[in-house]
Amino acid sequence: MKSFAFRVRLRGGLSDADADRLYEGLGEEVAVEEGPKGSFVAFERQADSFLEAVLDAVDEVVALGFEPLAVEDELVSMADIAERCRRTRQSVSMLVSGRRGPGGFPRPVAGNVRSPLWHWADVAAWFEAKEGGEERFDDRLRTLASINGELANRALARDRPQELERIRRRLAG
Repeated sequence: MKSFAFRVRLRGGLSDADADRLYEGLGEEVAVEEGPKGSFVAFERQADSFLEAVLDAVDEVVALGFEPLAVEDELVSMADIAERCRRTRQSVSMLVSGRRGPGGFPRPVAGNVRSPLWHWADVAAWFEAKEGGEERFDDRLRTLASINGELANRALARDRPQELERIRRRLAG
């Protein structure tokens, strides 16, 4: 089994009681986060595949009465990237700034100027495309896109079912 880290974004804000319910229902392996981009449950799961890890987590979140809106890959710092890619932090910093390598390093998605954070899947895909990395990350990106598409359809089916049906009819085929 491999370890997979990711975050599930939830609909609406979380009360203290909601956070307690998540911790009690999901165990010690999660972190509940509330921020300007919403409410999240961060997971680190052991599973045979990324898909299984995410589907199990989403099922558990739904069973506790929460609505998952999207799944995000884990956020990583420059130090995390350096460790995973067996590079120095300075080497990664130079790739990020464009002073080294082919350029086009992904933009940070969170954090601040001093401590930027990236989605690991974005960084891994960049290394694979630009530097011929050994691992294949496009499957993980496709998995995230597929899951998020289904979660969006689920919300749309509840909120505006006629619109979802129109979309399906127009795009089928």
